[in-house]
Amino acid sequence: MRGKWLLAAGSLILLAIAAGTLSLWHRGSTKPATAPPLAPPEFTAAEITLPGLIRAQHVVPVGVPVDGTIEFIGPEAGQEVYEGELLARVTNQGLEASQQLAKAQVERAQTRVDSLNSALIAAQLEISRARADAARAQSELERAEKAYQRQQILQKEGAARRLEFEKVQKEFQLAEAHYRALDELARQSEQRAESLRKELDNARRLLEDKNRELEEASQELASAEIRSPANGILVKSAKHAGEEVTRDLKDLFEIAVDLSLLEAVVVPEPALLRRLARVSPASSRWSRPMRWSSSSPTRLPPCDPALPPRCESG
Repeated sequence: MRGKWLLAAGSLILLAIAAGTLSLWHRGSTKPATAPPLAPPEFTAAEITLPGLIRAQHVVPVGVPVDGTIEFIGPEAGQEVYEGELLARVTNQGLEASQQLAKAQVERAQTRVDSLNSALIAAQLEISRARADAARAQSELERAEKAYQRQQILQKEGAARRLEFEKVQKEFQLAEAHYRALDELARQSEQRAESLRKELDNARRLLEDKNRELEEASQELASAEIRSPANGILVKSAKHAGEEVTRDLKDLFEIAVDLSLLEAVVVPEPALLRRLARVSPASSRWSRPMRWSSSSPTRLPPCDPALPPRCESG
């Protein structure tokens, strides 16, 4: 009986040892499950550096008023300029030729006016002399006429001598002819003076027209001088002396008139734009030029935390 219990106890011990061995073997052959590795972030930089341009928000463009060649440029970019300051001068051969032609025409018109004015003055003096001579001739004619009338009366009464009558008659006829000649000369002088007066009026109107053309030509030539329209800082000069320019160039110069209002403009490279787009959907707003403004930060919405604190699309 005692032997049976010992055999049963031994069997139980062997079974326990086998079970433990199987359990250890099972643990050694089974590997624990591990989580899949996280993909490394493609863009982990906390800040980025972008090249850009800081410029004034209020810029006044200065264009080219006439076609031509830049003869002179005064201040350089970055220098302070003042309203009315000469920035550049443009030469235009056509404008200069027009001014010279207008000057010549004014001189000819002025010479004509002076000549006609002198002729009119001479004609007026001639009229004065002719009228004075005609007045004296008229007085002589009146005396001769009275003497002739007396001789006619005496002739009718038979008391006049023939030779005396003929002499008085001849004197009367000569006085009448002389007066008529002087009166006609005075009348012709008056007609000539009237004609000269009309020509002088026309010449003066022509002179006014030529002076106006000269003034316009001079103004056009003067407009070739480009002057600053305001006080500020010259931030752009698009051409150099000796280069050709046309009226289509509306921004030969740019003047910043208020440096207290600035903005920074950056244009990221396409590769950087693609990287920014993978970081955050919001960064797709960087696809156009971006501006940062120190004057109005409230209008600039925040972007991705990895990017500058405030930005906006252009």
